[in-house]
Amino acid sequence: MNEPAIKKALKAEEIFLKRDKERYLYEMREKALHDHVSAISSAKEEEKRETAIRLLAMGLSVADVSTGTELSIEEVEKLKQN
Repeated sequence: MNEPAIKKALKAEEIFLKRDKERYLYEMREKALHDHVSAISSAKEEEKRETAIRLLAMGLSVADVSTGTELSIEEVEKLKQN
């Protein structure tokens, strides 16, 4: 690691991680970003389930609904039973 830019970045990281408040804020920001991504993922999955229910109500086969929503056959069957 003789690259000056890499050494400078590593030194900055070292200093940053020693500062409790900045580290805490950084960790909270990372957690918030993770939570946001998780919420979006959950919302997408819920939308797939809602779409599957509508497609089943329209009379599409379980296989077609599974293909269209990318839900497993088992998931679509479960939605159909409820």
